[in-house]
Amino acid sequence: MCLIGFQFGRDCGAVKFVMSVLIALLAIVEATPILVKSKIDRHSWNLPGGEYGAVVDHEMDWVQRIAIPALSARDSSLPGQWRGILSVDSYGLVKGGEGGLLIEAFEPRSGKILGTSSLSFKGERAPRDHWAPIASSSQGNQSVENVFDGDLKTDWHSQYSPEKIAGPHWVGLMFGEDRWVRGLRYVPRQEGFTNGVAKDYQVEIREKNGDWKKVAEGRTPRKVADEREGFEVNFKEKYLVQGVRFVINSDWSGGGFGTAAELSLLDDPLPPRKKAVEPLARAWIEIPAQVMSELAGRELALRVKAVGPEPAVIGEVRLCRVHESPTQKLLGRSNGGLGPDKLGAGLLGFDALVEHQQTVFTIMNVHADSATAHAGLRPGDVVISINGRALPPNDLNPGWKWFYQSHEALLGRASEAALKKGQSSLSLGVLRKGEVVDLEVVLRRQREFTTLDPRDDAEAAMMLEDLIRYLEIHQRQNGSWGDHPIKTTFAALALLSTGKPKHEKDVKRAVDWAMEKYSRPDRYGNLGFWFGGYLCTLYSEWYLQTGDQRVLPFLSDLQEWALDGQHQSKWNVPALGHGPDGLPYDQKSLVAPSCHLLLYEALAMRCGVKSEIWELLLPYMTLAWSDPKEGGHGALGYNHSYKDEAEFWFRSGCFAMTCHLRDEKKEMESAMIDFMMAHHPWIRNSHAYGEPGGAWGLLAFNLCAPDKFAELIKEYAWWFSLAWEPEYGLRFTTPHMGAPYMGEDELLCAAYALVLQAPQRSLHLTGQSKR
Repeated sequence: MCLIGFQFGRDCGAVKFVMSVLIALLAIVEATPILVKSKIDRHSWNLPGGEYGAVVDHEMDWVQRIAIPALSARDSSLPGQWRGILSVDSYGLVKGGEGGLLIEAFEPRSGKILGTSSLSFKGERAPRDHWAPIASSSQGNQSVENVFDGDLKTDWHSQYSPEKIAGPHWVGLMFGEDRWVRGLRYVPRQEGFTNGVAKDYQVEIREKNGDWKKVAEGRTPRKVADEREGFEVNFKEKYLVQGVRFVINSDWSGGGFGTAAELSLLDDPLPPRKKAVEPLARAWIEIPAQVMSELAGRELALRVKAVGPEPAVIGEVRLCRVHESPTQKLLGRSNGGLGPDKLGAGLLGFDALVEHQQTVFTIMNVHADSATAHAGLRPGDVVISINGRALPPNDLNPGWKWFYQSHEALLGRASEAALKKGQSSLSLGVLRKGEVVDLEVVLRRQREFTTLDPRDDAEAAMMLEDLIRYLEIHQRQNGSWGDHPIKTTFAALALLSTGKPKHEKDVKRAVDWAMEKYSRPDRYGNLGFWFGGYLCTLYSEWYLQTGDQRVLPFLSDLQEWALDGQHQSKWNVPALGHGPDGLPYDQKSLVAPSCHLLLYEALAMRCGVKSEIWELLLPYMTLAWSDPKEGGHGALGYNHSYKDEAEFWFRSGCFAMTCHLRDEKKEMESAMIDFMMAHHPWIRNSHAYGEPGGAWGLLAFNLCAPDKFAELIKEYAWWFSLAWEPEYGLRFTTPHMGAPYMGEDELLCAAYALVLQAPQRSLHLTGQSKR
C-alpha cells in the first residue's frame, strides 16, 4: 500500500506557506496502491526536468499534515501488519554553502514525535532550471507544457473534468534567475470552438520577493477568436521579474474556460530546458505498524526544519504503507491495471512486490541458497536503493520509462553493468527498523551477455541449456507441460528446434497427448481458436520435420471448424471470435484468435492443406490495420474501431509472420515490423497476455527482419540478466497486460527457449524454407 507523491511548497516572497492539494484516488480492480498527491507551489524552485521544489529556511518550520487512508476491505482482511515508510527528497542548498535539514514525523494532536531523520550538505548547490511553465489548472494531455513547445497543433486547456475549475485562468513562466521582460505574445488554440480563447485579459508579473501585480490589461481583437491570430501585449516599460503570466478573465465563448496554443516573450527566446536530475539525498523515517494502524483514517504530520545558515531545497515527499509479510495475495490483476506486480529477480535470488510510482519495493520470498539469502535479505525487507542510488518512482506503465527507469530495469541494468565491468557483486540498500543496511549481493555469473545468440554468446548458450533442461525436467508423464496447450506448444517447439534426436521422442509424446485430448476440434473449448491455432502450429512443424501424417487430419479439421464458426461482423465482413459460438463486443470481435489461426494455416499450406481462412478473414484484418497511407500508424488494431498504439505487440507480430510465410501483403508486414521496432518497450503489453505475447513479437522480428531481431534482443540483455537464475531458468515477472493464468516460470522458460534458438532457423516458424 503506497501513498505517493506528497509535494509541498512555500511562497518565498510572501514568506508564507502556500499549498494546493489534489487528491487522486487511482481505482484499480484488486490493486493495492492509493495515490495521493499534493502539488507543490510552482512559484518556489523550478528544478530541471519540469519538477518543482520548495525552499526551507529559518523563517518558519515547514509543516504539513498527511491524511492516512483506511485500509481497503481486501487489505485489512489479510493477516499481518502494515508499516509506513516516509521519505523526503532534497536537492541541496540554495547558495551551495553549509546547511542541512531535520525531518520529524509527529502525531498532530499530541505532538508526539514518531520518528526523525536528518540530512547535511556542504558545498552542494541545488540545481535550477532556466524557466518552468505554470498554469492555474490543466486538463489531461492539454497540459501547460504544450504552450511552450513551438507546436501550434498542441494546446493548453483549463480543467473541465472531473469538475470545472472556475476562472480567472492563467498561464505563464517562472524563471530560475531574474529576467528582463517587455511583453508577451499570446496565440489562441487553433482548432475547436472559441471556448477558452482569451477575451478580457490582464498580464501580471512577479518581481523579486514580491507578489503578483498587474502591468497590462485589455480585450483581445475579435480576429483573435475568428481567425485565431496571435496577439501581442507590450508593456510600458521593461521589468526585472521572477515570473510572468497571462490571465484570462473571460473568453469569447462566455463559457468561463482558458486555452492557449503558444505563449512567448517579446525579447530573447527562451533557452533550452535542462535535463532532469536525481535528488541529491533522500531522508527516511520508518513508522511502526502499530502506529500506522492507529493513524488509519486520521492524519500524520511532517515537519521540516532548516539546520545551519543556508536554506535548503526539498522535492517530493512520499509516504508508503507496506506489508510486513507481502504475499501473492497482494498482487493486482494486470489486464490493463498497474499492479502491484510480482518481480522475479532470478539472478539475485528473490521475488519482490513492486508498485506503480512507489520508491521502494518489498521482498516476498528469498530463494533457498541464493545470493541474497547468503547476503542476509529477508522476506518483508524494504529495498530503497541499488548501489547507493535511491530508487526513483517505479513505472509499471508500458513505455520508455518502464524500459529505462522501472525498478525491474534498474536492477537488471545494474547487474549487467557490474558483470561488464568485471565486478562480482552489487549492493542493495534495505531499510530495517529505521536504519539503512547495505547488503552486498554476489552475482553468480562471471560474464555479461554479448549478442544473446547462443551460437556465439557463451553466456546465452548457458542460459539456453538451463531452459532446455527445465523443459526436460518438467514434462509430465502424459507428454504435456501442465496439461495446457499453449505451454505444451512452446515447450515442444523449443525441443524440436534443437534438432537433437533425443528430444524427438519427447516432442512425439507431446503431440500424442494433444491428439488424444483434443481428438475433435470442439474439444478445444471456449477458447477454441486460440488453443487450436497453437496446437496446429505444433502439428504443422512436427509434420514438416518428421513427415508424421497422423497430424494432417487435425490441420484440415480445425480449418473446417473455423470456417463453420464465421459470423458477419459489424462491418459486414466475416469474422471469428474466440471460438465458434459467436462474435464478442457487439459483433466487433477481435483479431488475436484469428492471428493464431492465420499463422497455423500459413504453416499448414506447406503441409499440403489448401488456404481458406486467409481468404475469409483478409477483409476483416485489413479493416483492423492502421494503414499508414490513410494516416495510420502501421500496427494491427484490436479491431476496426480500436486501432490502438498500446496493445499491438502480439497481434502485429503474429500477422506479420503470417504475411511473411505466405509471401503476401508485404506492405502490411513491413509497416507492422517498423512500428514495433519504434515502440518496442510495449513488448509485454500484448492484449490478453503480455507473455507469451512478448515472445511472439520477437519471433516475428527473427522471421521478418533478422537484422532488427539481432539489434532488438540485445536491448533486453538487462531483462535476461535479471530474470535468469543459473542452473534453474527464467523467473517470471508480471507483464503489463495479461494475468499469468497460463503459467509463470514454466511458460517463460518454454517461450524463450524457442526465441533464443530462433536465429538457427531450424523450424519453418523461425525461417526454415524446406522440408
